[in-house]
Amino acid sequence: MPITDIIDTQVDAYNRGDTAAFVATYAADAVCTRIPSGTVMAAGRGQIAEIWGAMFARSPRTCVVRNRMVQDDFVVDHEQVTLHATGAVIDALAIYRIADGLIAQVWFPDVAT
Repeated sequence: MPITDIIDTQVDAYNRGDTAAFVATYAADAVCTRIPSGTVMAAGRGQIAEIWGAMFARSPRTCVVRNRMVQDDFVVDHEQVTLHATGAVIDALAIYRIADGLIAQVWFPDVAT
């Protein structure tokens, strides 16, 4: 099975706002980190469920993968996220490391505010 399958499953769950299915794509000890600051956004499935579940509850959203690169256990996606409540469109970059068929780590670049 291509390693991109787990990312596609995660994006599908994200688009449905299905927290349980979204979290199931992550390893139990997965870590989501901002780079280069190193700020840990979430560590483990519990925190991932808490953070993304709250986000899904606030505003349904749609993610479309615009570009993808794959090398070894890494997948780099350029994603475009549309917030349904406001129509805002956000460009995002996600760097995933896949291990044993699940997302083990994901990095999101720090964004200037």
